[in-house]
Amino acid sequence: MKLDSAIVIPSILLVFIIVLSAVSGAQASQGSDQAVINRYIVAVSANNGGKGRPVLRYAESDAKSFVNVLKDMGGVQPQNIVFVKAPSVAKLRQELDGLDKKISQGKNNGGRNEVLVYYSGHADDKGLRLGEEVYSWKEFRKRIDALNGDVKIAVIDACGSGAITRVKGGVAVPAFMVDKSSDMKGYAFITSSTQDESSQESDKLRGSFFTHSLVSGLRGAGDASGDGKVTLSEAYQFAFNETLQKTETTLGGAQHPSRDMNLAGTGDVVMTDLRSTSAGLDLDEDVDGRLFIRDENGALVAELYKKSGRAMSLGFPAGKYSVRMERPAEYKEASVTLQDNYRARLSQKQFAAVSAEKTTLRGGYEFKSERTCAAGDTNQCSLDSLDRNGTSRTTFNLYDHDRKPRKGVQIGLLATRSEDYFIGSQLSLFVNSANKDMRGLQVTGILNLAENVDGAQISGTVNYAESFQGLQLGFVNWVNEKSDGVQIGYINGALDTLGSVQVGLVDLAQQANVQVGFVDLAKQADVQVGFVDVAGTSDVQVGFVDVAGKSDVQVGFTNVSYKQGGTQVGYVNTATHSKGRQVGFVNVCLECEKTPIGFVSIVGNGVWSATSYANEMGALGISLHLGTAYFYTAFEGARLFEKGSNFRHFSDTWESGVGFGTQFGSYGSHFELEYMHFNTYDRFRMNDVDAGFHHRVRLGYLYSLLPGIGLGVGGTMNVATQGEQDDVILKPRGEYHDDVGSKNHKGRVWPGFYSAITVGRF
Repeated sequence: MKLDSAIVIPSILLVFIIVLSAVSGAQASQGSDQAVINRYIVAVSANNGGKGRPVLRYAESDAKSFVNVLKDMGGVQPQNIVFVKAPSVAKLRQELDGLDKKISQGKNNGGRNEVLVYYSGHADDKGLRLGEEVYSWKEFRKRIDALNGDVKIAVIDACGSGAITRVKGGVAVPAFMVDKSSDMKGYAFITSSTQDESSQESDKLRGSFFTHSLVSGLRGAGDASGDGKVTLSEAYQFAFNETLQKTETTLGGAQHPSRDMNLAGTGDVVMTDLRSTSAGLDLDEDVDGRLFIRDENGALVAELYKKSGRAMSLGFPAGKYSVRMERPAEYKEASVTLQDNYRARLSQKQFAAVSAEKTTLRGGYEFKSERTCAAGDTNQCSLDSLDRNGTSRTTFNLYDHDRKPRKGVQIGLLATRSEDYFIGSQLSLFVNSANKDMRGLQVTGILNLAENVDGAQISGTVNYAESFQGLQLGFVNWVNEKSDGVQIGYINGALDTLGSVQVGLVDLAQQANVQVGFVDLAKQADVQVGFVDVAGTSDVQVGFVDVAGKSDVQVGFTNVSYKQGGTQVGYVNTATHSKGRQVGFVNVCLECEKTPIGFVSIVGNGVWSATSYANEMGALGISLHLGTAYFYTAFEGARLFEKGSNFRHFSDTWESGVGFGTQFGSYGSHFELEYMHFNTYDRFRMNDVDAGFHHRVRLGYLYSLLPGIGLGVGGTMNVATQGEQDDVILKPRGEYHDDVGSKNHKGRVWPGFYSAITVGRF
């Protein structure tokens, strides 16, 4: 059949026009869907909530973290970001009014306007606490509703009080973005807690629990669908789960984020697009565990739990990052460098196990505080991971043996053995063995063995551990390395540092806080209480015999300090160098910084001298001075010459006594004041002799003639009584005395003088 060209050509043109119209319509529709989105952020931080409220530490850093993730992955332009730090109510109103004007000017360019308001700081049931001012909830919400944006989202992370984990009072909201393909309008209020709960911030996270969890979700951890976008629902659900998990055991209690949304339109609210980041990190399907991602400055930028079986993408700025992975009884790390326009991949095989490192003590006995995951102890990290993620189980066998990480109870009729990390209890009749770190309890009749025990070992015979924190109770308790706890037994040994108490018959330690036993031996000890205490360095020793190279306080029958001693109180005190006071019956000190107090004090750098003298009674005496210039004890004996013998014959009258004195604090030539108490005898025999008494106060001057030789002269005041004798037998050569007293209690008083020669150190 022949076609008429007049009909065919117009038909072809008509079809072409229809197709062209359809294409143009589709392009117009697509262009409408891709309308320009103008996104604005006002980020407010307020650490100070007024009088009576603690100053927060991380409100400002929370605000920056929130803004940064939306700037990196949410399409927010830098010129549309407003930071408001510690504002007054008037200042915050002014900033919101200024934002309204900016949005109004932007409307001339067309497109949709989206506004996010983020607040981190104090609040209560009345509203935001801005210093001493309150921005009421009613007014604040009304102002958010009145903003010129098509979509308005408010994030409020508000704080109340706290210490390490600070309690925050009020409601909080995270920030979210709207996808370009939607025509969404309305508002969303996302809060960090319910009205009656507390929101919290953490020193370990260096930010609030909620904002930290939300930002991790926005980085990609919340992308449950795996489409490379994080929606409002996904981010909220991730932040809800993570916040609740992290706060269940805090001082502030469990925290439940909440939301109030009224959004109408097609599509879903998209907060971040992982494909918009300059750099990214893709986690392979085989990566499984809780991940902690830190930047090159050590700041924690994301935390999440990644399950195996599904890949995950995260977005970060370019830079170097470390990724730590925790699994039951495992602690691994990987390093990765992210570059612009490049996505790095990380698989399970790229993680390397981190070996446990011996921690270093600071200041003596901080061992317990050092053994933490936060301090870098990988064994403790493995135990923490096993505690959180392990499944508890109980087994009972004749010989119970487990080669894998274990959480629960091992019961062996004869013995138990664990070859990996263990949390729980080991019970047996004869032997318990834990080859790796253990947190829990070992109970047996014969022998407990462990690498490190954080808990207790109880045995009828021997407890042994490389190190332990807690309690060892047995006949013999022994630990090889640094430990922190209590050892109670007949023999307690710690070859390194024991940061607590030993109680036993014999206590041995390199370093110990407290030792209580019959014999206590330590290279360094804070306190030793026992019959015999021996230490290289000791703060306090209390015992019958105390021996230390260097000591602060010794209290005992015999105290010996070789190099440097502090205060010594005992019957016999000896020290080569003493910085403290010696108080005892006998004190021996080669070099003393303080004057000893005692019956006999021998001081190498003090006073030790012998004096021969003659006095007004016609007596020849010898005196020995021992002590220091400030205080010395004197021992003296004298015998009177027979009257009329011209000092050629001694009479039967003699005396001996003891006293004390001072040299007015100076050595060499000096004045001295002295008191002496004498027993006097009327015949020179040592037995069956009735004694009288003689009290003498002497003031004199000793002149240093040559080194070690001095000449002395002075006056005295004397009081003599009959005592057990029939009469008073002492009197001066001249008749210048005065008799006092009654018939049965006679006394005699007179002044006197003396001259002397002294040799020694004075």
